[in-house]
Amino acid sequence: MRPQRLIRHGGPDPDPEATPVVALAHNEANILPAFLAHYRSICRPAFLIVDDRSDDGTAELLAGEADVTVFRPVEGSTYAEHKAFWRSELLDGHGADKWCLVPDLDEHFVFPGMGRRSLGDYTAALDREGAQAVVTLMLDLYADRPLAEHVFDPADGVSLTEAFPFFDGPGEAMPGYIMRPITAATRRRYPTPPVELRGGARERLFGQAAAPGPLARMLLRQVFSPGGPVNAGPAQALLRRLARPLAGAALRRELNTTKLGLIRWRRGMRFNGGAHKLDRAIPCSESIAVFLHYPFTRGREGLAYIAARGQHAGGAGHYAQMLEREKVLARSPVFEGSRRYTGPESLSGLMRDIPGG
Repeated sequence: MRPQRLIRHGGPDPDPEATPVVALAHNEANILPAFLAHYRSICRPAFLIVDDRSDDGTAELLAGEADVTVFRPVEGSTYAEHKAFWRSELLDGHGADKWCLVPDLDEHFVFPGMGRRSLGDYTAALDREGAQAVVTLMLDLYADRPLAEHVFDPADGVSLTEAFPFFDGPGEAMPGYIMRPITAATRRRYPTPPVELRGGARERLFGQAAAPGPLARMLLRQVFSPGGPVNAGPAQALLRRLARPLAGAALRRELNTTKLGLIRWRRGMRFNGGAHKLDRAIPCSESIAVFLHYPFTRGREGLAYIAARGQHAGGAGHYAQMLEREKVLARSPVFEGSRRYTGPESLSGLMRDIPGG
């Protein structure tokens, strides 16, 4: 039996008929109302939120919400060490055998057909497909102003998507987006999902991948395209395995932008940390969903706070590296490959439906 790492702090008993939305919060009061509003717009949510010692008003905002049940870590339990266990504890207790959403507070889930069908219709189609998880691309959104000035204040009266309307569209531009199979070592520990999606704005701006040569570029386009199958058949799997060493450094992207945003939970499962990888082999859909991801909402000070706190993966080293790139932070991230988000239809080439769905 797993040790208990959370204590219930307040809020109602979760609605057993609602969709569990499990998230971890720390000092995100500026984006919390937008997060709650988004998930209320796509489903009937039962929010299960861990407030990790917030002191910026997050706790007070959560306390006033009728569909939010708040939990807090026990003494000695930390985000860096135990975030995977926090999620499992809540999902085991409230999400077993249900379709559950597992976003971070800066992630808004968008699914194929959203706006013309309900989340329940989508999960019913997933059930018919035999899927139990949906690969979800973390899509970084940004504004046409210096990254250091990307600050969101809800008092300005605009939505997050209005404040940060741009994202890197699919295309040939380096680094672009790729879908690559997981390594054998990853498969032994975290077999789900069988592929990783990589690319997007942070990789373009802060990544170190070398520009691909002609052969690698052809392989990225034809073998490792995000339009390829999530569950490769024998021929495709062999092709990917043979092509991998030929693509070389072009596949070595630093940031894993893959998540399992929607999952039919089984008791006892565990993520690797964030909801990127799962320690059980469960069937993934051929559909791909998207998290609209807002990583820059508190400007340079927000990046510095995360880096100093050191609770994210790798001791938040990625955030420390971003702070060192002064020239990047000082300019707009918009480029010729940027696309404006106006709704789910904007995500063609990145998001896709269940085949035949």
